[in-house]
This record gives sequence, structure tokens and C-alpha cells, in this order.
Amino acid sequence: MDINELHKKINIALNEEVRAYSAKGRIRGGLGSMNIGLQSMPNNGWTNVGEIPQLLFPKSDKNIITSPNATILFKLYSSLDKSNKENFSTYLISHLRKDSPYVSIGYFIFFILYRVGETIKALKNARRALAGDSVNGYSNLLGTLSMIISREYLEIDQKTYEEIKLTLSGDTEHDFQLKEKINLALLKHLERDLSDVNPEINADRDKVLEIWGEKFTTPEVPSMIKEIDDYFREGEFTETKFATCIGRIRVLLVEITKRISLELSKGDSKDSISESSHDHTFAQYLKNNKFISDDEWKILKSLYNMSSEEGSHSSISKREYARLIKNMAYEIALLLLNRYKI
Repeated sequence: MDINELHKKINIALNEEVRAYSAKGRIRGGLGSMNIGLQSMPNNGWTNVGEIPQLLFPKSDKNIITSPNATILFKLYSSLDKSNKENFSTYLISHLRKDSPYVSIGYFIFFILYRVGETIKALKNARRALAGDSVNGYSNLLGTLSMIISREYLEIDQKTYEEIKLTLSGDTEHDFQLKEKINLALLKHLERDLSDVNPEINADRDKVLEIWGEKFTTPEVPSMIKEIDDYFREGEFTETKFATCIGRIRVLLVEITKRISLELSKGDSKDSISESSHDHTFAQYLKNNKFISDDEWKILKSLYNMSSEEGSHSSISKREYARLIKNMAYEIALLLLNRYKI
């Protein structure tokens, strides 16, 4: 698409937003076509005496804030090739300035840029070129950012929060409690990252590492446990992350049963297991040689089967499912290692 044609299409939506803001603007508590206003706290900011004010809404949800004009621009953006997507963002960023014909709808332009992943570039340009305007363009933009954080605090990554704080450092404009909201949002991230922590499971994990170090010299198991635990410290589980994580859990179980089986089979000429034997061979060997009971073998077999990308059930999240498999794997690993005598 020709760049001038692209700008004309963007301007159609921007002009309509100017009209919407004229009818439903700051003086009326609105922000044009946006379904939010500048009141960005739960219960309209009302707090009973003696209670701590709630700055963030109970659930982080990226689908709450909408605008019909924004929806049109999002569809336009999605239809563009890479080069024109860059032109789209550059053009909008260029209008975050005091002398733009769209100065009054800086909030709307910022929202679009936030949604297409240009939050920091937009905020930096707004502070440099829009701050100090006479129609509350910059103030409305900060109010919109405040509402975004109130509603979507877990959708924004921690690095972006740090960049927002750095960008706004020393800014004298009223910030709609952005600093406090960002701090609370970071606390919510920490809370989520620690939601998988079970002190008893972690104690058993540490015992697995300790016993492994006493009985085996290979580094695979400690390395895999570290890798698995790291997945739970890094926030949201994508499809790829989920598949990789439970795949590593499966490999962990195979590695432990393999090492124990190979050690137990040394000097036994009638056993044909080796490093290259099929994964299930090792659990079967432990069952055949009475190292584990039939019920324990069934548990191992079930964990093998559950540790696959197809194993996640829609009734729980991928993160919860992975946590369940991880915790069971650590427990069965501890049982096996405690039972194996050098």
C-alpha cells in the first residue's frame, strides 16, 4: 500500500475519534469512543474507612478495554505487510506532539500503539513532544496508561514496567497513581511466579538433587531440574513453553530410571538393556526385577504418558497441568533414588 494512502486510511479513524472526543471528552469523564474514562480504579475509587485502596481490578484481562474506532485500526494494521506496519506505527507516534491536529486524542493514539507493541516508543515521544500541551492530551494519555495497567497488569511484562518507570522518571504531570500501580503490578507478577511454589515439594526436589549427587556423577538430572524450575519463574506458559517443559519432565523420569536400571543390570548377562534401549524398557526392567511394584510401574507409565503435549486437559491451565506433572515427577524420583542402594 502506498504510504500516503495508508496515512489517509489512518486519518479517517483519527478524525472520527476527534469527533467522538468532542462529544464525550474529559469534561464529561469520557475518552471519546473508548469504553473507559479517567476513573481507573475499582469501585470508582471508593474505599471504606480503614480499608486499603484497591488500585488494580481483581482480574487481569486484556479484553476489557475496547473502542470501535480502535478495532478498525487494528484490522487495518493486521492487513499490512511488515514495512507498512512500521509506517503505521511511525505515523501514529509522529502525532504524539503538541502541534498535531490530533493532539486532543493522544490517549487513543497511545492505546493503538500499546496494542501493537510500541508502548515505550510512544511514551518516550509523548513525554518529549506532547507534554505541556494545552488540551490535556498528555494527561489523558497518562490516564489511559493508568487504566491499562489497572485492567491488564499481568499482560505487561516486567521489563516494560521498568522501562515505563525510567521513561517517566522526573515527570511532573499528574500520573494517576502510575507509580503505585506499577509497583502493585510487579507484586502481582511476583505473586503469580510464586504461585507454583510448594515448600514440601521443593524440599523433596532438593533431596533428589542431594541423593543424585551422592549416587551418580552424571550432570543431566540436576541440569534438567534447574531447567524445569526455570520455566515456572518466567511467567506465562505459551504452547511452546508448555510442550518443552513437560517434555523435559519426561526426559527427567527416563534419565533416572535409565541410570538405576543400568547400574542394577551390571554383571547380569541375561539382561539386554543398554543406553540405547527404548525409554519404556527401563521402567519395565525395574518392574521385572521387583525394584518397583506393579502399582508403582503404573504410576511411572502414567507419568510418561501425561508428559506429552497432548496430555493437557482444558479444565485446567497449561501452567497448572505442568506443575502437577512436575510435582508428581519429583516425588516418584525421590522414591526411586531412596530405594536404590549403591
